Amino acid sequence: MKKNRNIFLVTLLTLLVVAACNEQYNLGGFDADSSLMPGVRTDGPMDPSWIEATYDDYCDKVELWWSPTVRASAYDIYRNGELLAQDITDTFYVDTNALTADTEYTVYSKNLNGSSEGTKSVTGRMATTPLVPENFIASDGEFEAKVDLTWDAADFAKYYIVKRGNTVLSDNVTETIFSDNENAPQEDTEYSVIAVGVCGESAAATAVGKADSLLKYSIIIDENFEGYDPGFNLSSLDLYKHIFQYDATGGPGSFTVTDNDAVSGTRSALAIYDDVNANTTAAGAVEVLVHDFSLLVGKRYRLTYKIKCTIPTTLHIAVDADGSGNPSKGDGLGNYLLPSALNDKNGNIFGIQCAAAEEWREISYEFPATGDLVQNHLDPNATELGWTPTTIQAGQESPIIAIKYWVGRNNAPNLQNPPIYIDDIKLELIK
Repeated sequence: MKKNRNIFLVTLLTLLVVAACNEQYNLGGFDADSSLMPGVRTDGPMDPSWIEATYDDYCDKVELWWSPTVRASAYDIYRNGELLAQDITDTFYVDTNALTADTEYTVYSKNLNGSSEGTKSVTGRMATTPLVPENFIASDGEFEAKVDLTWDAADFAKYYIVKRGNTVLSDNVTETIFSDNENAPQEDTEYSVIAVGVCGESAAATAVGKADSLLKYSIIIDENFEGYDPGFNLSSLDLYKHIFQYDATGGPGSFTVTDNDAVSGTRSALAIYDDVNANTTAAGAVEVLVHDFSLLVGKRYRLTYKIKCTIPTTLHIAVDADGSGNPSKGDGLGNYLLPSALNDKNGNIFGIQCAAAEEWREISYEFPATGDLVQNHLDPNATELGWTPTTIQAGQESPIIAIKYWVGRNNAPNLQNPPIYIDDIKLELIK
């Protein structure tokens, strides 16, 4: 039974095929429209959607790769507008004759109908040994604790090696600036920078630089008396000493911190001679000494401080050659770093005298200097008097600065010796 059914199906299929080939046969009563049938493509393929190329990755080639294109049978590669390779059937190419300059690569897709438009390009470059970094500069004493190095980016460099002499400071600097801030030298020192790329190292660029040892002396003393409690005895510090009535042990007075009348902060120093009764029989003086610091031979300095006192003051900057600690009893006029005058009556030395002022005022002088000064000359002008600037000489590195006011006998106003307020003392190097 099954065999007869198979014979029937084969016979039916044969009749249908014959009927389909009959020119008079209509399918559903409609003729077939040949315009709806797909035709043969006559245009070329599209461009690759992306192209990539190596840039400074190899010393002997540039590698290219791109996306495959539908209907492309091969690819042509152009370098800077000229045919480099054709009929490449892969999507990868190695240019072994690549250039060490920026190079434009274009990939065209093609088939039997033609090529794509070439709208996709990429820039590639073969690496070579880096060039020597140009404009290599080392700071020359511009900073206290470091030497700054700068240079221009070197072509083909991936990073840089920085050296101080033969010591490598860093072997992987990716920027074009470096700070030598670890024990930076304070004398002329040669630095070098070497560019490193995939093809090796450049020759070294060199420059000489140093940190400035003087900047740490720029402000040797900068005292505004912050950090001390009111009433603190400044004479207990190594930096300060006071003399009252020519008594180097301290005398009838005090030099302490006060929270009154400060100008640079919340504290100032107060020196007061409190033996009013003694003033009826002898002149009195308050002398504040600043000492125990070191100056540099061959340099100049500036002393600045603020003061308030109703009786004229006298400023001494003396070399304590005899170790007395009393500048007014020094070894003569040549022992001072600012012009001074001699009191013919008693042989005492007068330094620069400042006029009395009930309000805060600033006193400022540069030293060393030589020139003329008379005993009763208040607030002398160094320029007008033609003082000659000089420099610290050997043996003058540890002077004593004395800020003094005098109270003549029986001249204490209302039998009350006025205090002297001092603030914002600065002793700084003049570069």
